[in-house]
Amino acid sequence: MISRINVKGTAQVREQINKYKRFLEKPDLFNHAALLDDQVYYNVQYWRWGKNEAVGYLILRSDGSVPPRAEAIRAVRLFMSHNNAAINFTKDFAVDKEKPVWMYEQKRDYLRALLPFCEQAMDGQLRQDTADVIEMCDIMVNSVNELQAIYERGMRYHNEMLARNYTTVDDEKHMRDALLDSDYILYRRLRRQFELQDAVDRVYHFFDSSRLNLAKEQREIAKKLVALLRDYRRGEIRRIMRKSLQDMEVKGVPYQDAADMRHALLEKNEEIYRNQLFTILRNP
Repeated sequence: MISRINVKGTAQVREQINKYKRFLEKPDLFNHAALLDDQVYYNVQYWRWGKNEAVGYLILRSDGSVPPRAEAIRAVRLFMSHNNAAINFTKDFAVDKEKPVWMYEQKRDYLRALLPFCEQAMDGQLRQDTADVIEMCDIMVNSVNELQAIYERGMRYHNEMLARNYTTVDDEKHMRDALLDSDYILYRRLRRQFELQDAVDRVYHFFDSSRLNLAKEQREIAKKLVALLRDYRRGEIRRIMRKSLQDMEVKGVPYQDAADMRHALLEKNEEIYRNQLFTILRNP
C-alpha cells in the first residue's frame, strides 16, 4: 500500500485536461487520487461558468494517459461514491447529530413523573399512547450516543484517507457504511415520531383539558408538559417531518428494517450513477 500520493498537475496531465475541455468550461483537478487495482487515478471535473454542478468528468492515470471508458467508469464511480458519502457524512450528518434532544428528555421525564397520579383517569388507548410517546422519547435520547459513536468511527476512516490523500474501495465501503448506519437511526427516529402524531394529540388534549386533582408540584409539571407538546404539534414542524420522510423513502413506502433501507438507497445511487454520472464521463 502506498503511504501517500500527491496529485500532480504535470504537463501531460494538463495537456489531457485541456484536450477534453469544452468552450466556457473550467476544469477542476481533484486534490486527492484513487487507488484501484494498483493503478493510481486522477479525477477532473469540468464546470460550466456560472453553473453549480459539474457538466463533465475525465479520469486520468497518474502518468497523464487517458484510460478507456470501461476502466474509467470503475474509477469515477469510486471517486464520486466516496466523495458523496464523505460530504454527506462530514457536513449534513455532522449537523444532524448535534440537533438537541433535551425537549424529548423533558417530555419523557414529565410523563413518567405524572403517570402515577394520572393513570387511573386514563383509558386503555391513552395509557398505550403515553407508553408509546415515552418510548419514542427514549429512542431520541438514547440515539445520541449511537450517532456519536458512528461519527467518531467514520471520521477516523475519513482522516486516514486524508492522510494518504487517496481513496480505495475499502475507504468507500467504510464511509458508505457509516453514512447508511447513521441514516437508518435518523430515519427510525423520524418515522416513529411521524407514526405517533395522533398519540401525541391525544396525550396533549388529556393534560390540557382534564380537570385532574393534582397537587401543586404535579400541576406545574403538567403545565410544562402541555407547553412542550403544544410546540411539538405545530403545523410547520409536522410539515417538515412529512417532507423529510418523503425525501428519505426513495420508493415512497416505509422501510421494513435497516437492510431494506440500505438496499433501496444503494439501488437509487446506482441509478444516479448510470443516468447522471456515467453519461457525462468523457473518457472514450
